[in-house]
Amino acid sequence: MDFKAMGANLGLEADEFRELVELFMETGKADFDNLRQALSGGDTAAAARYAHTLAGASGNLGLMELHTAAKQIEAAANADQVTAANAQAAEMTAMFDAIAAFVGD
Repeated sequence: MDFKAMGANLGLEADEFRELVELFMETGKADFDNLRQALSGGDTAAAARYAHTLAGASGNLGLMELHTAAKQIEAAANADQVTAANAQAAEMTAMFDAIAAFVGD
């Protein structure tokens, strides 16, 4: 992920973008954890809601890889395709790791 370019696309300096991403991580990571729990419990409706929230928040920040993955999870969860949603959620873990490295967590 090219965080410098993402911030520039939003017209933000690096420090401003980092601050917004830090705020996203506070809530986004909790939503992602809840998404994973919902999937492990077979609650696809809840998983779709958490994925939708993540897609919106990440899209607003220009975190398009994460946005796309969340939209795919939302679609899979709405279709009761838990295996596909879990596979995509596993890939999102690496994305969250990259974001955490960017913000210094």
